[in-house]
Amino acid sequence: MEFAIINVMPNKTTIKPQLILFTALGIFALNNSTHGVVFAGTTPPVTTYSMSPSSPNGKNNWYVSPVTFDLHTTDLESGVKEINYKIDSNNWQKVSFSNTLNLVQNPSMELSGVTTTNIANWEATLEDADTTYSQDTLDYAPSFSTASAKIVSSTVQSNLWHGINNKESFAVSYAYRNMTASAWIKTLDVTNGALFKIYALSTDEFGNEVTTAITQSAVISGTNGWNKLSVSFIALPETVTGVYIDIGMYGAGTLWVDAVTIDASNKTADTSVVIASDNENHSLEFYAVDQAGNIESHSCTSDPKVNCVAFKLDSTPPGNWNNSGATRSGNAHELYVYTNIEDTTSGISSLTNKFQYHTDTEPGYGRFSDLLGCNSPWQPNVWTDLLAPTWTEGDNSAYLSTPKVDFCNNDWKTCKTVKFYAEDVAGNDVSKDFCINGPWIKIRGEGIVGSNNNIDMLSEPEGDNTDGLVQVGSYAIDFFTSSKDWYLKNVTIPTTYNYDKYNSIIKSSKTSFTGSLPTTSGTFIYNGDYEIKNTTLPNNYSSSIFTQVIFVNGDLTISKDVTLNSKSVVLFIVKDDVKIEKSVNNVHLGLFADGDIYSAYNMVEGGTSSTLNLKGMFHGDQIILQRTLQGTNNDTSPSEDFTYEPKYLVKLKSLFGKNTVNWESVE
Repeated sequence: MEFAIINVMPNKTTIKPQLILFTALGIFALNNSTHGVVFAGTTPPVTTYSMSPSSPNGKNNWYVSPVTFDLHTTDLESGVKEINYKIDSNNWQKVSFSNTLNLVQNPSMELSGVTTTNIANWEATLEDADTTYSQDTLDYAPSFSTASAKIVSSTVQSNLWHGINNKESFAVSYAYRNMTASAWIKTLDVTNGALFKIYALSTDEFGNEVTTAITQSAVISGTNGWNKLSVSFIALPETVTGVYIDIGMYGAGTLWVDAVTIDASNKTADTSVVIASDNENHSLEFYAVDQAGNIESHSCTSDPKVNCVAFKLDSTPPGNWNNSGATRSGNAHELYVYTNIEDTTSGISSLTNKFQYHTDTEPGYGRFSDLLGCNSPWQPNVWTDLLAPTWTEGDNSAYLSTPKVDFCNNDWKTCKTVKFYAEDVAGNDVSKDFCINGPWIKIRGEGIVGSNNNIDMLSEPEGDNTDGLVQVGSYAIDFFTSSKDWYLKNVTIPTTYNYDKYNSIIKSSKTSFTGSLPTTSGTFIYNGDYEIKNTTLPNNYSSSIFTQVIFVNGDLTISKDVTLNSKSVVLFIVKDDVKIEKSVNNVHLGLFADGDIYSAYNMVEGGTSSTLNLKGMFHGDQIILQRTLQGTNNDTSPSEDFTYEPKYLVKLKSLFGKNTVNWESVE
């Protein structure tokens, strides 16, 4: 049994009403404000995909950049209701569509007919001796069996259009209606472009039929497999009563057409999914549901998989350099230099096998022709093999060691640096400089060490840098380790307050001051640049007991050691930079800066300094560590030694209001 529905628009002139035939199976009704619509059909929708990059762009079938999937769904009957997709084992995501009932008769070219194309409801746009139109039952778009329309042209006129159209069976419409159209086409040796065009039908004041071009699809030429072309448009002019599609090509070639749609949706039934996380076992599973409730088959567990794409992505080069150092053998400047490197996704490649080095006797990186002879010729930019590896390709961590190298002298205040090279199995590569006897920092007190990007140090101590949590906004924590082994990577950058925000939310009134620092509790403000020095630091400042917040509306320069009574806290909130003089050894203050914090702002090239001991809480746009210790002091002493003091959170909460710190136990 079949049902016929005639769509007649009220108060509009209708040229040729559209007759839409539906099977009796799977019918349900949906009313809208203009006319009744019956959705029917028993055939599920068809979803195809395209990937960008279209194939693995790394080594060993790995992708090394985020992968974009474009999902394209076609339903030739009731229209697409939704596209569902799932990444790996995550929850299903749904993209919904409406008004996607297909208004095209015989959209899959299944029915033959007495027409100029021998296909029901489709006519040839131009007939000539050089062109044939036929129904092809051997070649059709994927999942849209069992026929397509075929156009073969041998014309020598490059601007001659040959197409098929459904003008006689147009899709009923009205003015300003948002619509989409699509068609699957395949080409062979098409010389001047294949595409489809959308036309509107209307009548003039005398009742004559008027045809108006509205838009056209993208153009493809040459030889291509089945592609879905889509376009969105608005039905115009104001007197429009219907639209039709004309699909064809200019010049010579062969064109197949299948699975044609025109609907009243304002967007095509497509969606995009971007997968950027590293994973050796990524999968994207997807399926569509049509308005009649038919569900597309899908499975990532079957063999073969159905509507499931498996791939592997590693966009991160090896990193997390750790446990590095140098072992002396022979004279004091002959050393083996070593480090550990990690890659947790594709693993370390066997190409991680070389290094360069730099001494203060030659510019840049390279090697002496004799690694133990600084009088031999210098070879700039030449790589040297590491010692034979103790790991195998694909391991997630590797120990790298240079052979014995003579670094020429014992002037350790100048960095003698080894540049290691590392590559992972996916093809991501990176180089990393390690400064022998270089400066390193220590952070105590079990606080959080955080960076909105990476933590990338030049040197590291024998032990660990911190006893607390380390978190970064990116993926790398190089030459920086925690005794707790607490690391958080790719952390969302937290909301941070600045000078103006703190200034507006502090509860107590602010007292302006000039000259020396106050020695009583309260909130104070200094307008302009301020320097802590002999004449501004009171003699009793280190022994007085107080709780202070001091706003500095400018730069803060610290030119003298500042220590506090164990019961006191002072937090400086600085509009611009904090600059610590290189001769200062102790800064027992809380420092929050909108600008940068410099640990030795007046350090000169080749200069040295003592360890800077900082106790309190510290936050800046950047904390710029500038200290380097003399000789071998860096073996046991950090260049900057931070101690986090939780008393700041407790004592200052009454000034800033509600305490929003959560104390949790981490196992």
